[in-house]
Amino acid sequence: MEIRNTILRSLLVFLFLAFLLSIPQMNFGQDTIVRGVVTDQEGKSLKNAKITFLDPSRGLKFNLKSGKKGKFVKVGVPPSFYRITVQLEGYFPFESQIRIRLGMTDNIEIKLEKIPPQINKDKDLSEGIDFYNEQKYDEAIASFEKVIEKFPSNTEGYYNLGLAFMRKGDVDRAIECLEKAVELKSAGIEPYLALGESYFKKGDSEKAENNFKLAIELQPENPKAHYNLGIVFYKLDKTEDALNAFDKAIELNPELSSACYQAGLASIKMGNYKKAIKYFEEFLRLEPDAPEASRIKAMIEELKKHQTYSIMIPTTDGEIYPIRKPSKMEEKHYLKYIAS
Repeated sequence: MEIRNTILRSLLVFLFLAFLLSIPQMNFGQDTIVRGVVTDQEGKSLKNAKITFLDPSRGLKFNLKSGKKGKFVKVGVPPSFYRITVQLEGYFPFESQIRIRLGMTDNIEIKLEKIPPQINKDKDLSEGIDFYNEQKYDEAIASFEKVIEKFPSNTEGYYNLGLAFMRKGDVDRAIECLEKAVELKSAGIEPYLALGESYFKKGDSEKAENNFKLAIELQPENPKAHYNLGIVFYKLDKTEDALNAFDKAIELNPELSSACYQAGLASIKMGNYKKAIKYFEEFLRLEPDAPEASRIKAMIEELKKHQTYSIMIPTTDGEIYPIRKPSKMEEKHYLKYIAS
């Protein structure tokens, strides 16, 4: 009987000890050690990284920081499954899961990925834009060149540098930079508009036309693209195409006074004085105090005289056109008022 009781007591002690070992909250984890190191992708140690161990099932949480060599250590972590997160300014957050085992030493190696610098927060870009707006193009160029050194694959640096060269008058350098901006496949149409303007200034109307057409393909509802294309057509003596482009720009933006102005000039070139007067009057309505206002008023009066003394014939579209078109002298007189 005594032997039986002894065996029973031994069994109870064994079961009690097993029960205690199965409870992770108890302090039997005091010898459990978690150590590790935080580095970047190249293996360079990172200090002051915030490391958090969280046991969601029990709400246990431990916070650590990496030291000078990126190392960290924690003694006495109760065994369990933990969610580990690591945060450090300038790096993407790291998150993973880890199992801490009783009486074991766990070594953790954490690699953080650096967040790429953001061009819209770049100091040189901001300064370059300020210089550009102040028409200090040499200083703007120096700033934008620094931007390109830091962001060689970003369109914005090349685009702004191209604009600065263009405003400075260095059209060839502007085209070089803007072609690179286009090559980098910008999502917007601005590089195409600037490139078209640069080619137009250089006298290459064909390439200017192509770039404005590409801009329209990307954004068919952009009035500036249609307006610029109209300017090229006007230069190429494609007057009807020019007028259509100006009309489209006005349709998309009825407040675009420059398009009304240019449409009036194109109408004169086509001999449609009545339509020219309509465009010029709309221009004056939109910009009654424009520097050109007095000259445009004089042009309207002159056009009305031509209407009075010209022989008019109806056309199929219901408009009335004079038979006689403006002479070269008259056309030159009107065209000298073209907007710059």
